[in-house]
Amino acid sequence: MDELMLMDRSRVLHEALEQCGWENPEEVIQRVNRLDLGLPAEDEFAVICSWLGKCSLVHKLDQQQIPKSSRETYQVPDLLAVFNTDNNQYKVLIEVKTKQDKNLTLRARDREKLIKYGELLGIPILFAWKRHSIWTLFDISLFEKFNKNYRVNFFSALSNSLMSLLAGDMNYQLGDGVGLYLKFKKDEMHDSDESVETWKTRIEDVYLRDFNGEKQYKFSPKTLSILNTCEIEENTEVDDEYISQSFVVRPDMGNMAHRAMEKLLKMTDADTNIHWRSLLVDESPLHSIADFQSALDEALKQKFVKYILIQHPKKYPDFIKDDDKAQGIK
Repeated sequence: MDELMLMDRSRVLHEALEQCGWENPEEVIQRVNRLDLGLPAEDEFAVICSWLGKCSLVHKLDQQQIPKSSRETYQVPDLLAVFNTDNNQYKVLIEVKTKQDKNLTLRARDREKLIKYGELLGIPILFAWKRHSIWTLFDISLFEKFNKNYRVNFFSALSNSLMSLLAGDMNYQLGDGVGLYLKFKKDEMHDSDESVETWKTRIEDVYLRDFNGEKQYKFSPKTLSILNTCEIEENTEVDDEYISQSFVVRPDMGNMAHRAMEKLLKMTDADTNIHWRSLLVDESPLHSIADFQSALDEALKQKFVKYILIQHPKKYPDFIKDDDKAQGIK
């Protein structure tokens, strides 16, 4: 374990001890495990921003603010991030939330304190909201007055999301019929019972089929990984000479780059839990799935990917500059 990771783990342990009490070891162990697994959603969102490629800096903000009286006026958000578009650089403050309901509620006093903190630093306040497996990123102005508090519904958050414009997220869809096809020649039967036959085989054909139905024999591992990020329908056909298998993308199924990242990480590690906090310290597992944009571009040229969509918000927040604006979706 290198010194940087050791220091991070030591801070996690110290934080757990401070929160649970130094005399309560069982509770401390549970707390350390929760922190190390990256349950805090801000760890996950920070890693996603880093991987997508347009974020040059993201870090947590220490929320132990003093004097205590400042808490009546200011609320410190979870993250500070710097995003770089082709034209501009944006410094933003981000409050991270996870909620499965269709509405995200913000208390009026919390909204006011977040806005005042942003005004104090001269930096916009954004919200990153994860609902189920989808992240949205939107300006605090999207919250509307509801009774005594404020709320935003998920459709509004999604249609006004800045995930593409700022973070570099992409929506993509593979064409109908795209998939991996394998053909095995039966050599001899290895074993048999009443319902199962086991054959010794050799691969006679393997290819990817594009959305025009053409066989493509030249494809990179990155292209194959894009296929694995989508919902797949498996099929096996057996005759007297051959066993044919296909792994075809379900029709009309799109995906988002930030959701694909989670699937790709799980493919490279047998552990079903992604240790987001560990990825903040050691980025090496991300290197094998880096440059997703170039992989998508390559798959587009080979007619595996049919669409790549860069979403712009329905309504731009005031801080977005004119040369970063577009009409609708490109």
